[in-house]
Amino acid sequence: MAADKQVDLFLETMINAPLKDDRALMEFPFFSLQKQPRTEPLIYDDGRIKIEVLPGAKGIATIWDKDVLIYCASLINERIERGLPVDRKVRFNVYDLLRVTGRGTGPQAYALFRDAIFRLRSTSITTTIESAGQRDRIGFGWIADFHIIERDSPRGDGKKVMVGCELTLNDWMFRAIVNDRRVLTINRDYFQLGKGLERRLYELGRKHCGRQERWTIRLARLAEKCGSTQELRYFKRDLKTIIEADTIPDYQLSMGFDPQNAKAQEADGYDTRRFGGNDRVIVVFTPRETVDNSSALNE
Repeated sequence: MAADKQVDLFLETMINAPLKDDRALMEFPFFSLQKQPRTEPLIYDDGRIKIEVLPGAKGIATIWDKDVLIYCASLINERIERGLPVDRKVRFNVYDLLRVTGRGTGPQAYALFRDAIFRLRSTSITTTIESAGQRDRIGFGWIADFHIIERDSPRGDGKKVMVGCELTLNDWMFRAIVNDRRVLTINRDYFQLGKGLERRLYELGRKHCGRQERWTIRLARLAEKCGSTQELRYFKRDLKTIIEADTIPDYQLSMGFDPQNAKAQEADGYDTRRFGGNDRVIVVFTPRETVDNSSALNE
């Protein structure tokens, strides 16, 4: 058997398997929401959990780079569900990953994949989030190492084409998937979302709504959980645009004011009209099935 055919036999694929994401990666801001390189650190500290993300030479790994981690987590989960052995080292067909994540399969898509792997390897994370019952201050990169597998182009032009990738996940994420089973199924339409904030909002909705009829969060707190660096008024503007476009799969978002908070602030002499009242703004995530059922009852 030819060597390139032997390589193909060891590459995992998952065209029809459910896609899984790590709950902690959905809960907290680990990734840049912008496509241009983010070179300043991303810091999150809510008094209970602290996360510090430092950039590599090409910046902090982005929420689009995270597609690679979602794909690998899904491959590992699929093997667990089938009763097969799993390992931190994952080998997969790059063409399959590009198709599943909606990235296209032209030369530019492969170049962007290579950049994503580099950022995942070079970004440095320190966190106190538990994994498999361990709560320590842990530092890691998203992947420990990688090997891109290439072979001669079938066109016979002397060029190499990328056929597969072998990478080693960090131990923190691997333990979370295998030992904690800390994964949630996500909608494949997630990969069609073009804005980083849209993707982050979907993650938060998927993580927090669960079986609830709705999930409510204050605007300022939402900005923190998104890892936004914008002034709150600009974050609110961008959020409003997404809400009006109604693009988030599975969830409908709305903004309003918290009347109880408004009364408390007015009692303290806080002029909500003068300051725009952003401290009063709340954002509501409602599962679409709840919205649809409510509409049906009102017809």
